[in-house]
Amino acid sequence: MGLSDSLVLYAELLANIRQISLAASLPSASDASTQVALSSDCRTVQLRHRNDCSQLTLPAKASLGGTLLPIQDKQKGATTLTWRLPLDASSASPSSSGDLIPWSASDLHPGSGVACRQCGTEVVPSLSAKVWKDLPSENWAEMMEFWHCHKPDHHHHHNHGGDSGRADEESLASRGYGASSVISAQEGVGFVDLTTLLFAEKDCRNIVFSLGSYEQGSTDRQNLEFPDSTTAQIRSLNIFCSSCRAQLGFFNVRTAAVTLLKWQISCKATSGAAPGITQCLGATLISTISRSGSSKSLISPIPETAQETDDKAIHVWVLNSSIVYSSSDAPQPTPAIKLLYRPIGVKEADKMLEAVTCDAQEINLPAQALGEVIRHLDRSNVLLPPSERMFKQWKVGLLTRWEAKG
Repeated sequence: MGLSDSLVLYAELLANIRQISLAASLPSASDASTQVALSSDCRTVQLRHRNDCSQLTLPAKASLGGTLLPIQDKQKGATTLTWRLPLDASSASPSSSGDLIPWSASDLHPGSGVACRQCGTEVVPSLSAKVWKDLPSENWAEMMEFWHCHKPDHHHHHNHGGDSGRADEESLASRGYGASSVISAQEGVGFVDLTTLLFAEKDCRNIVFSLGSYEQGSTDRQNLEFPDSTTAQIRSLNIFCSSCRAQLGFFNVRTAAVTLLKWQISCKATSGAAPGITQCLGATLISTISRSGSSKSLISPIPETAQETDDKAIHVWVLNSSIVYSSSDAPQPTPAIKLLYRPIGVKEADKMLEAVTCDAQEINLPAQALGEVIRHLDRSNVLLPPSERMFKQWKVGLLTRWEAKG
């Protein structure tokens, strides 16, 4: 039975006004048999319509437990019913100060091995990464250069040209945070980014390097053969699991680092949970908004893998980065990012990014992961009441957000 042929309940926590938005979608017009009741413990809602019944757990505790919710005169005979439930006085609003980054350095066990999530093959042996370190934000080099050029207790000539300018640049580079500096992999250290874990090549096992597909690769990077005309232009290689052929990440030629995608691997964590692609993307969107102030992003496939999604990109516009919802089809409360999205062609996305008036930030994902994100958003779209699924040419979607446990 499809959602359009069944009873659907959807609830969303509106923490800023301390209310819960509740909507009921019916396969036929409401009548005398239609009843929506709130349980005595104020946590569950039950919908009855003719001979069908549906229920869900609310995303937070409401007040007015053990009552029937009234159906207004203007809603009688409608197929969509809506209510606003007051939040219980004892319910605390969800905190936005928690760890929104999947698998931060403090969450991972020191010395934990890293394995392919699909088949369990160990790609970073236990005790290889003796310590985990969080990588700084993307604009760390520029911020450190600004600080050392302009901090009040450092009186020097602010001449950024000539010998003085070169001396300043060399001084910053020697400290490891000049604008031209890069993070290099270190043996025995696992660096943690928003969506990836970064390791030295010598700490990794059971991986295949390739410029293209698994079949074109080799377990020994030095054995790879490339056309002479492209050797100098190669920036990265694909990394595959040698056992099940799943793509695990990339090898950065410049930094000699193996970058493993968090949603493709397993690792021992305090939270006990493993992030998926939607949670990693959610952390990236939140970080992008914090850094740039822009709530719009263009998510494009990494060029080498674009053919896998028929050259599709996604234009997204974040409406609320911290909601909690539940639905008849996803009955347990789920933290999420509510956003507008629309699939577009890669060429259209590139043209938008090149425009002077572009207000969207660029995010790149492997094509397979991008396809999974699109499918996730499409599934979430049908959880919403029919009247709330579209806004002009945009679809409304719910991107599952990471929530640290334990």
